Formats: sequence, C-alpha cells, structure tokens
Amino acid sequence: MRKKCTKIVIVCMSVLTLAACNDDEFSQDDFSQDDGDFTAVAPVPANLQSGMPEEKPKEMLSVADPTPPEVWLLSLYQQKPEHDPDRDVFYYQSLLDKILPHVHEDKRVVSNRLVQVTRQLADKGIKADQDELLVDFAHYLPAVNEKYVFGELIANYSNLRQQNIDHEQAMKTLFELI
Repeated sequence: MRKKCTKIVIVCMSVLTLAACNDDEFSQDDFSQDDGDFTAVAPVPANLQSGMPEEKPKEMLSVADPTPPEVWLLSLYQQKPEHDPDRDVFYYQSLLDKILPHVHEDKRVVSNRLVQVTRQLADKGIKADQDELLVDFAHYLPAVNEKYVFGELIANYSNLRQQNIDHEQAMKTLFELI
C-alpha cells in the first residue's frame, strides 16, 4: 500500500511539473509602452498638479493613534480664527475629567463623539461647537447619579438639535429626560 501511495504522489508531481512548464510566460515586450495608443481617462486635477493637497484634518482619533484626546481637541480649537492662545491641554483634560466618571466610554471615545456630532450637525446646516458641548456636558453630568452611554447622550442631543431646538434648550431638555 505504501508503494502504491508513493507512486501516486510521484505521478501527481510529474503531471503538475509538466503542466507548469506549458504556461505561456509574458515577456517585457508584451507590456511595452511604445505603442502610444492609450489615453488618460481624465486630466490631473489642478489642485494635484503641484503635488499632494494639504493634509485633511483627522475626522476621529483611532485606537492606534497615540495623540492624546485633549491634545487633539486643543489642536482643533487652535484652528479657529479667534481662538484664545492661552488655552492649553489642561483645560480639556479638566473638562474630560468631569465627564468621565459619569459615562461608560473613555476620553478618546467621548472626544470622537463630540467632534463627530458637531460635524454631522454642521453638514445639516446646524451650528454646533464641540467646545461648547464639552463645557456643557462637564457642567450637567456631575449633577446626575448614574452612569450613561455618552454615545446615546450625544445622539439624543443631535436629535433634539435637528428638531430646530437651540443648543441651550437641547441641553436642558436632554438632562430633564434622563
């Protein structure tokens, strides 16, 4: 039985070897670009003709991103035209420290949700500011006795804002409902 298995393996390997030898190989000539019978699908956009565009700001902080959330929030704030040059990382750290004991998420997720909902509302033409949200959540959350899912709180805030409710009223309504 062993000899029979060995013969079968040898025959199979021989067949595979012969089959591989018959493959047509492509030469470099098959891919030459001297023909000149190809055209570009579209011209290069003007903003890319001089190199890569400016770096787009981060939409969210990934888990692998080593940037501390408070540093990221500060960098977003500093992009505003009338920012306070004296504001520092500790400002954001203290606000996040007031929120974190009352939510299940960590500061990276809280920061991401703040920025995400602000941008989503802005895309719908609703003025929202992540710094104002951060300040108000840091103000309201310490008054509650339970822990909440921050993602749900911010989603409910977003829903209220989309009902043509201003920021202050949306925050008051949100915390009256919880």
